[in-house]
Amino acid sequence: MITVRGALNRGYNLLGVGIIAISGLSFFSDLPAEIAQPSHIVDEVLLAVLALIAFVWYLIGRNKYSRTVMPMVFAVLALAIKVLGLFLEFGDPEDRGDEFGALVLFVVTIIVLVWQYIASRRLATQAQETKQASEVA
Repeated sequence: MITVRGALNRGYNLLGVGIIAISGLSFFSDLPAEIAQPSHIVDEVLLAVLALIAFVWYLIGRNKYSRTVMPMVFAVLALAIKVLGLFLEFGDPEDRGDEFGALVLFVVTIIVLVWQYIASRRLATQAQETKQASEVA
């Protein structure tokens, strides 16, 4: 049986890993267009590898139910990878332009994950207090 805390943790972990996994697949689809310039495919490949690692992490053991900062770590790494991509593609304005959307995506993801990490603890505590109060009554 899953607890309220486990459900909150699962939702939080799935949100973070899901965004990273979807982004990894989405940006990996740019690979054929950038294959002519090997330095331009580095960020897409690294992000796809990170997405795979995040997905496998989520599936292993009870990671999906644990209260952890790993989704934030994955999001920060994804942001770092896209910043690297921005530097690698800086000389090509056309390729450089597609990095800005990813930067916004990962910054917003980090903000949401930090907020959810803090809020989920408060919600779990409230649920526990409500359960204890109903058991006493």
